[in-house]
Amino acid sequence: MPKIVDHEQRRKQIAETTWEVIRERGISQATTRNIASRAGLSQGALRHYFPKHTDLMVFAMDSVIERVTERLQSLDQKGLAPLEKVVEYLTELLPTNDAKMLEMEVWFAFVSHARSSSELDVQYDHLQTAVKDVIVFLDNRGILHPDLNVAFEQEKLYAFINGLALNLYLEPGVRTESQIKEMIVDDVKKRIVNKEKSDD
Repeated sequence: MPKIVDHEQRRKQIAETTWEVIRERGISQATTRNIASRAGLSQGALRHYFPKHTDLMVFAMDSVIERVTERLQSLDQKGLAPLEKVVEYLTELLPTNDAKMLEMEVWFAFVSHARSSSELDVQYDHLQTAVKDVIVFLDNRGILHPDLNVAFEQEKLYAFINGLALNLYLEPGVRTESQIKEMIVDDVKKRIVNKEKSDD
């Protein structure tokens, strides 16, 4: 009986293999030949899933965003208190383990490549949008500080998370996940939420 291959699952596996090649050898070496070899496929078999190299690179890039988005959406099922959910949400955006570090390394590689190549159209605002969603989430629950300049605080929180992400990327292991969460709680409680309502 012929083996049934899940087409979409194989595409995701190839995308993850592409990430590994980029991490180990750099994006310039993420060629069809090298990716196919690493995936245990012939180049012809790989082209069955991705006819053009650009198709593969775009899918691999989009898969990074998809995986992060899936993790963020899964938090909705955990029944967390608002502030706790915000802390978990922001922590998910940071490279606190090897899997998330891989995502960040690959994403930075794509961003850098896009600056000198028309092959990829990288949208830079995913992190900024995710951080702004945090402020909207807190506002909808009525626990923002009453005198908050929302637009300004969105930018400040984005700068804080973006800087923390870069710091963790450049100095992996310098802080534990527990320490990172403490920093996020401290920042959010001091500047953003109404202390009288944040524990409701």
